[in-house]
Amino acid sequence: MERFTIDSDAIAASRSRAASAAEAGRGAELFSRVEVGDGLDDEGIATLLLADDVATERLLALARRTPDPPHLETFSPLYLSNECDAECAMCGMRRGNRHLVRETADEKTIDDQLAILHRRGLRGVALVTGEYHFGTKRRAMLDLARRALETALEIGFRHVLLNVGSLDVGEHEEMLENVPRRPDGRLARHVTTSTFQETYHEDRYRRFIGANPVNPRSDFERRLQNFDRATDAGMTSANPGVLLGLNPDVAFELLALLAHVRHLQRRGNVVYVSLPRLRKATGTEHRGGVSDDALYRVAALLGIGVPDARIVISTRETPEVQRRLLPVIHVLTPGSPGVAPYTETGARFDLRASQFKVLDERPIEEILGELLAEGARIECYEPRAVEP
Repeated sequence: MERFTIDSDAIAASRSRAASAAEAGRGAELFSRVEVGDGLDDEGIATLLLADDVATERLLALARRTPDPPHLETFSPLYLSNECDAECAMCGMRRGNRHLVRETADEKTIDDQLAILHRRGLRGVALVTGEYHFGTKRRAMLDLARRALETALEIGFRHVLLNVGSLDVGEHEEMLENVPRRPDGRLARHVTTSTFQETYHEDRYRRFIGANPVNPRSDFERRLQNFDRATDAGMTSANPGVLLGLNPDVAFELLALLAHVRHLQRRGNVVYVSLPRLRKATGTEHRGGVSDDALYRVAALLGIGVPDARIVISTRETPEVQRRLLPVIHVLTPGSPGVAPYTETGARFDLRASQFKVLDERPIEEILGELLAEGARIECYEPRAVEP
């Protein structure tokens, strides 16, 4: 199957038509069609995003997945390092940021962190690193991630996400060499590639991610097609995402993201879709993300447009935003963006050593316990028994 590409001109033209339809007041008509079970094409979904005559609450109500209480999945991030050779302007981990306290966990520390998360009931974990130039350092960091992946699976994590940058074909094979496979060659364990494009707009990508060839993230197409290489290597779970606020044209990003999700589903992937918002980071200009209302509309319309995709919200968001989105999302991820930050009861939240600021620093048990108390079912979480 062909690898995914972006036709920016076609997406821009579709976005323009959607804007014209919204301005002409066609939003209510399209909403009525969805209400009675008719499907919409992606342009119709973008029209609803832009339609002033369709209230956000109506979109959220239509996108509601199941009656209360919700059925969710969870995982927590585990940063192995905040060192990075990329130069993403909005990221605290970028190579040129002299204000960030740099840390890299050793193998024992990673083992201890995985054990702590497992004791605290987590059965899903996202392993996160920076991205590195080809050479010794890249080799060492990918080896560290590979070993962490194998350890996580060995001790009982049921879902492991790999957020380690774009890999080439041979690197994917090496990363997965000890993961069990089915007879057809696909992975027998739930391992997900997590590579956020950040923005699908090439000009915005060059502006924020960079275009210098020595920057390991500068190749827009290579990053875009990382999921295809992962699928070729036997993976069947993908986690794309956009950094909301990086491109003010949210409708363009929604159209591109919908196209990407559909491509990945056609290739047989379970697709998780992350919707992080731009947040403050050490040593970077604090650019604002999109409004709460825009986030709600994007999440609702993804649920309407690609109902089989699993929408992911993290504790970058406040508890209030999390609660409002619970009926339409599938995954809530609590945790810290610091390197090896977890203790038996909490986590370290130090912006000077973190990729970005989170807005909900409550312990994992408090965040998920609130949902359990309301009757929610949470996959990949087994809370430890409270001592009598």
